[in-house]
Amino acid sequence: MTSLIYRQLSVYRNKLSEQCKFVVLNRLMSMHKGAYEGEGKTTVTILNKDPEYGLMIDGVSCVGFKLNIGITVLGAMILFPRTAIGWGIGSASDIHKDSLTIFKTIIPRPDIIILGLDDNYPRDAPFIKDFCKIIKDLNINMEVLPIIKACTTFNFLNAEKRYVVGAFLPPRVLERHDTQLIDDVAIRRAFRIPEKGID
Repeated sequence: MTSLIYRQLSVYRNKLSEQCKFVVLNRLMSMHKGAYEGEGKTTVTILNKDPEYGLMIDGVSCVGFKLNIGITVLGAMILFPRTAIGWGIGSASDIHKDSLTIFKTIIPRPDIIILGLDDNYPRDAPFIKDFCKIIKDLNINMEVLPIIKACTTFNFLNAEKRYVVGAFLPPRVLERHDTQLIDDVAIRRAFRIPEKGID
């Protein structure tokens, strides 16, 4: 009885291995076929690597920001679609009427100003209220976000060709997984390792 079961398992295993070989070969053969060239072809564009989309933020650290053109800005910055300016404030509590005068002089007025904060603050913090009041008086849309979300929002709006301005403060503390991801990306780029598979 056991020999019969063993023979049936052996036959089944051989059939299974033949099917597996076929699937793998079929997959290998289909990989060598040319790409689809017809209508509706899907393409992918990495925005941060295309200078046509303007300045974008590639990395964030506790000391500053890395831009897609290879420049690192130390400390707080104000970022326009094609220009970066150092912002002379040390923390979010330094945001007040005088530190926001640049937004009164910008012509033409931006579509939106994004404030990226260095930490989580209550919405009723005095500097957030001051920022919102000043920007609202200028009839400019605004968004107040944590720094990581602010950077990605800026990148997206800039890629859409919106006239967006970002006022960014480096985070006081990066979460451990954030720093690991940044280090991993930096190492991969330094050694020219493909970035696919980064979690």
